[in-house]
Amino acid sequence: MSNKKTLVPTILSILSLCFSAVCLVLLLTGTGARKLPAEQNNDVQYVMYVGTNDKDTYQPEHSQEEARDIVDRVCLKYFEGYTLQDATGAWTDETGEITHEYTLVCYFDGADKETVYRAADEVIEALNQNTVLIEKDEITTEYYGGR
Repeated sequence: MSNKKTLVPTILSILSLCFSAVCLVLLLTGTGARKLPAEQNNDVQYVMYVGTNDKDTYQPEHSQEEARDIVDRVCLKYFEGYTLQDATGAWTDETGEITHEYTLVCYFDGADKETVYRAADEVIEALNQNTVLIEKDEITTEYYGGR
């Protein structure tokens, strides 16, 4: 009876060691790792939020179409591709006054920080802004072409 009591833990220990060895081999060789399809990339996406009210007057000095054209021209100059969306933003100024403004949201996939900053500098000057908001996100992208 005592042989059975020591045999079961011994077998379980051996099985556990074998399982651990297999897992280690899979981890080291990458065989067990989940691989992304070729068209899928881990990437960085920058999002730039551009308010359009003038920093001095707090009023729109350009029509929405003019502001969009300005931002569009800058984006075309610096990026191969981007997405531009209309939004409405709001903020509270130093006097406590709430201001709403037409805002453009620009998405840049795979861009680098310096290029985004150069584009932001140009937009800030063209629309007379104090700042633009720049967000950096880690994303996974996939260009899907159907089945």
